[in-house]
Amino acid sequence: MDVIEIQQRVHEAWTQQRWDDWARTCANGYQFRLYPTTRLDLEQTLTWSRAWFTAFPDYRDEVAAVYVSNSAVAYELLNAGTSRADLLLFGNTVAPHTPGRRIRLRYVKVLDLNADGQVVQDRQYLDPNTLVAQLAP
Repeated sequence: MDVIEIQQRVHEAWTQQRWDDWARTCANGYQFRLYPTTRLDLEQTLTWSRAWFTAFPDYRDEVAAVYVSNSAVAYELLNAGTSRADLLLFGNTVAPHTPGRRIRLRYVKVLDLNADGQVVQDRQYLDPNTLVAQLAP
């Protein structure tokens, strides 16, 4: 199993918003964890992802570093986007629209893979206060 190839496939499908392709990279029972508080299943993660790109339609990220093992990959991301709408998640405003405000975040993503090379768990580690502070009026 080529873990870096899998990471690239997952990352490209998500950033290019090819949701069917992205969902095919996920195993049955897939879980997304945004530490320290959020835990989502596959459908909830798709909802979250679509909401993110609605709020930040020009969102882009750059992979700064990749670390692999036999069944996992961790990578550091540097991202940026411009607020164009409220970030709405499951009926709640997570971050209000602040016209023209840019965000820049650094975070780490860890993908745990099964024997078939599908993502079982997607963990993200970032400082949510950094996002909130950048969007504050």
